[in-house]
Amino acid sequence: MIGMKFKFKFSDLFLEIATVFVIILSIVLWIFIMTSDQRFSHINQTQPVRQQAKTRNSKSLYDLYIPTNAYGFVDGKLYRLYDSKNNLPFEFSKELQNIKVENKIKKVSSDRESYENTLNNPDLIQLSYPDEITFGLLTKFKMKKGNREFNRIFIPKTNKWLYLGNDQNTSLYRVSLKKANFNTLRHYVKIAKNKEAVDFVRLKSGYSAFYVKSENWNVYSYLTSTQSDSYFVSRLLGTSGVTSRTNKNGRTTYSYNYYTRLRVPKTGENNHHDYLYTHYEKAKVPTMTNQLFDSVYYVHRLGLTEQDLRFFDADKNSVRYTNYIEGIPVFLNDHDLQVDTKFSSDSVTISFNSTNFQIPIPFDGQTETLESTYDMISDLSKHGLHQSEIERIMVGFKVESDKSHNNLVNLVPTYYIKAFGQWKSKSEWLKEDIKLYQKLEENTENEVK
Repeated sequence: MIGMKFKFKFSDLFLEIATVFVIILSIVLWIFIMTSDQRFSHINQTQPVRQQAKTRNSKSLYDLYIPTNAYGFVDGKLYRLYDSKNNLPFEFSKELQNIKVENKIKKVSSDRESYENTLNNPDLIQLSYPDEITFGLLTKFKMKKGNREFNRIFIPKTNKWLYLGNDQNTSLYRVSLKKANFNTLRHYVKIAKNKEAVDFVRLKSGYSAFYVKSENWNVYSYLTSTQSDSYFVSRLLGTSGVTSRTNKNGRTTYSYNYYTRLRVPKTGENNHHDYLYTHYEKAKVPTMTNQLFDSVYYVHRLGLTEQDLRFFDADKNSVRYTNYIEGIPVFLNDHDLQVDTKFSSDSVTISFNSTNFQIPIPFDGQTETLESTYDMISDLSKHGLHQSEIERIMVGFKVESDKSHNNLVNLVPTYYIKAFGQWKSKSEWLKEDIKLYQKLEENTENEVK
């Protein structure tokens, strides 16, 4: 009896101790959870960022990777087409989302003569990107020979297929389609209100549209706004556990742990709203297709207004985006783009500008006359920048502050030229010592050899 009683009391004591332990543990865990919300607010940061980027929003892809220019023939002449009410690239992108792409792709040609014949075929509607993207970005089938790239879409009279072209290597592919219907797009092409006569001229990196005569381009005005530093700190670093440091030049950098940083604009810096976000992570540099995918993830992380943001340029492990207003790209701070993502084996860096083109001011009839592209090239050539050195040419908006209002800007059309790997306006290139760029490029080529 005594042994049984002792055994009974021992079991009761053990049960009571276990119960108290569980209660204490529960309290400790509750306190830990309630006081460590940053672990949950940063849950995305503790996982590999590039792994998160694999969760891809298809709508966002189609929004950011809309073609930016449309071309077609009217009475046998080639024109750049634009209509603010009937957006031709958007209509194509909308239809593309409903199309089933067959797992068939055929290389039609790769010689320059065939490609230029296609460029000048009056039976084809053309849509173009400012730079190459990969097939894998907008199609789900697997490519046997890597991720082929294209920057031009040719739409024939049939809905059974379309052609994809690469300006740089003059490759042309035919893609078979199911459930495609481009009839609405064809109708919009016929009634497009804005038409500028162009020629396609071969440059160093492909074909650019040369305007054959001087054109009057509209000057638009916008009220702009910018987000505060705290907005981007909160989105990119979180709301707790963030530290800051200001260097002797007055630039402040916010950090979370050891691997995520955000450098904000210098206090009092006029008309500059440039940020630099860095996420350190050891990983292989993504393929071109994955760079195009992953950069979309980062654009969303920034929290910028994305309504008019479009893919603009990609090279040397960088993917860039900028705003397109009335079908024309916007350059900030003379020649900068809105977002520039760069991938390396130990980090991802995103340079971005917080300027938001918020409210358009009713058009007042102001225009800017631009000479023909041929005349513009002639001016550059006299200055020492030759056509053979030019990679791309386009008309873009230069942002100029309006003196009547602090947040009012004018978007003034001007020629932008990419040469020696850099985008600059015509006026900027005319101020540069071209011989220095030529010497630097020559030295780089010699080092490669």
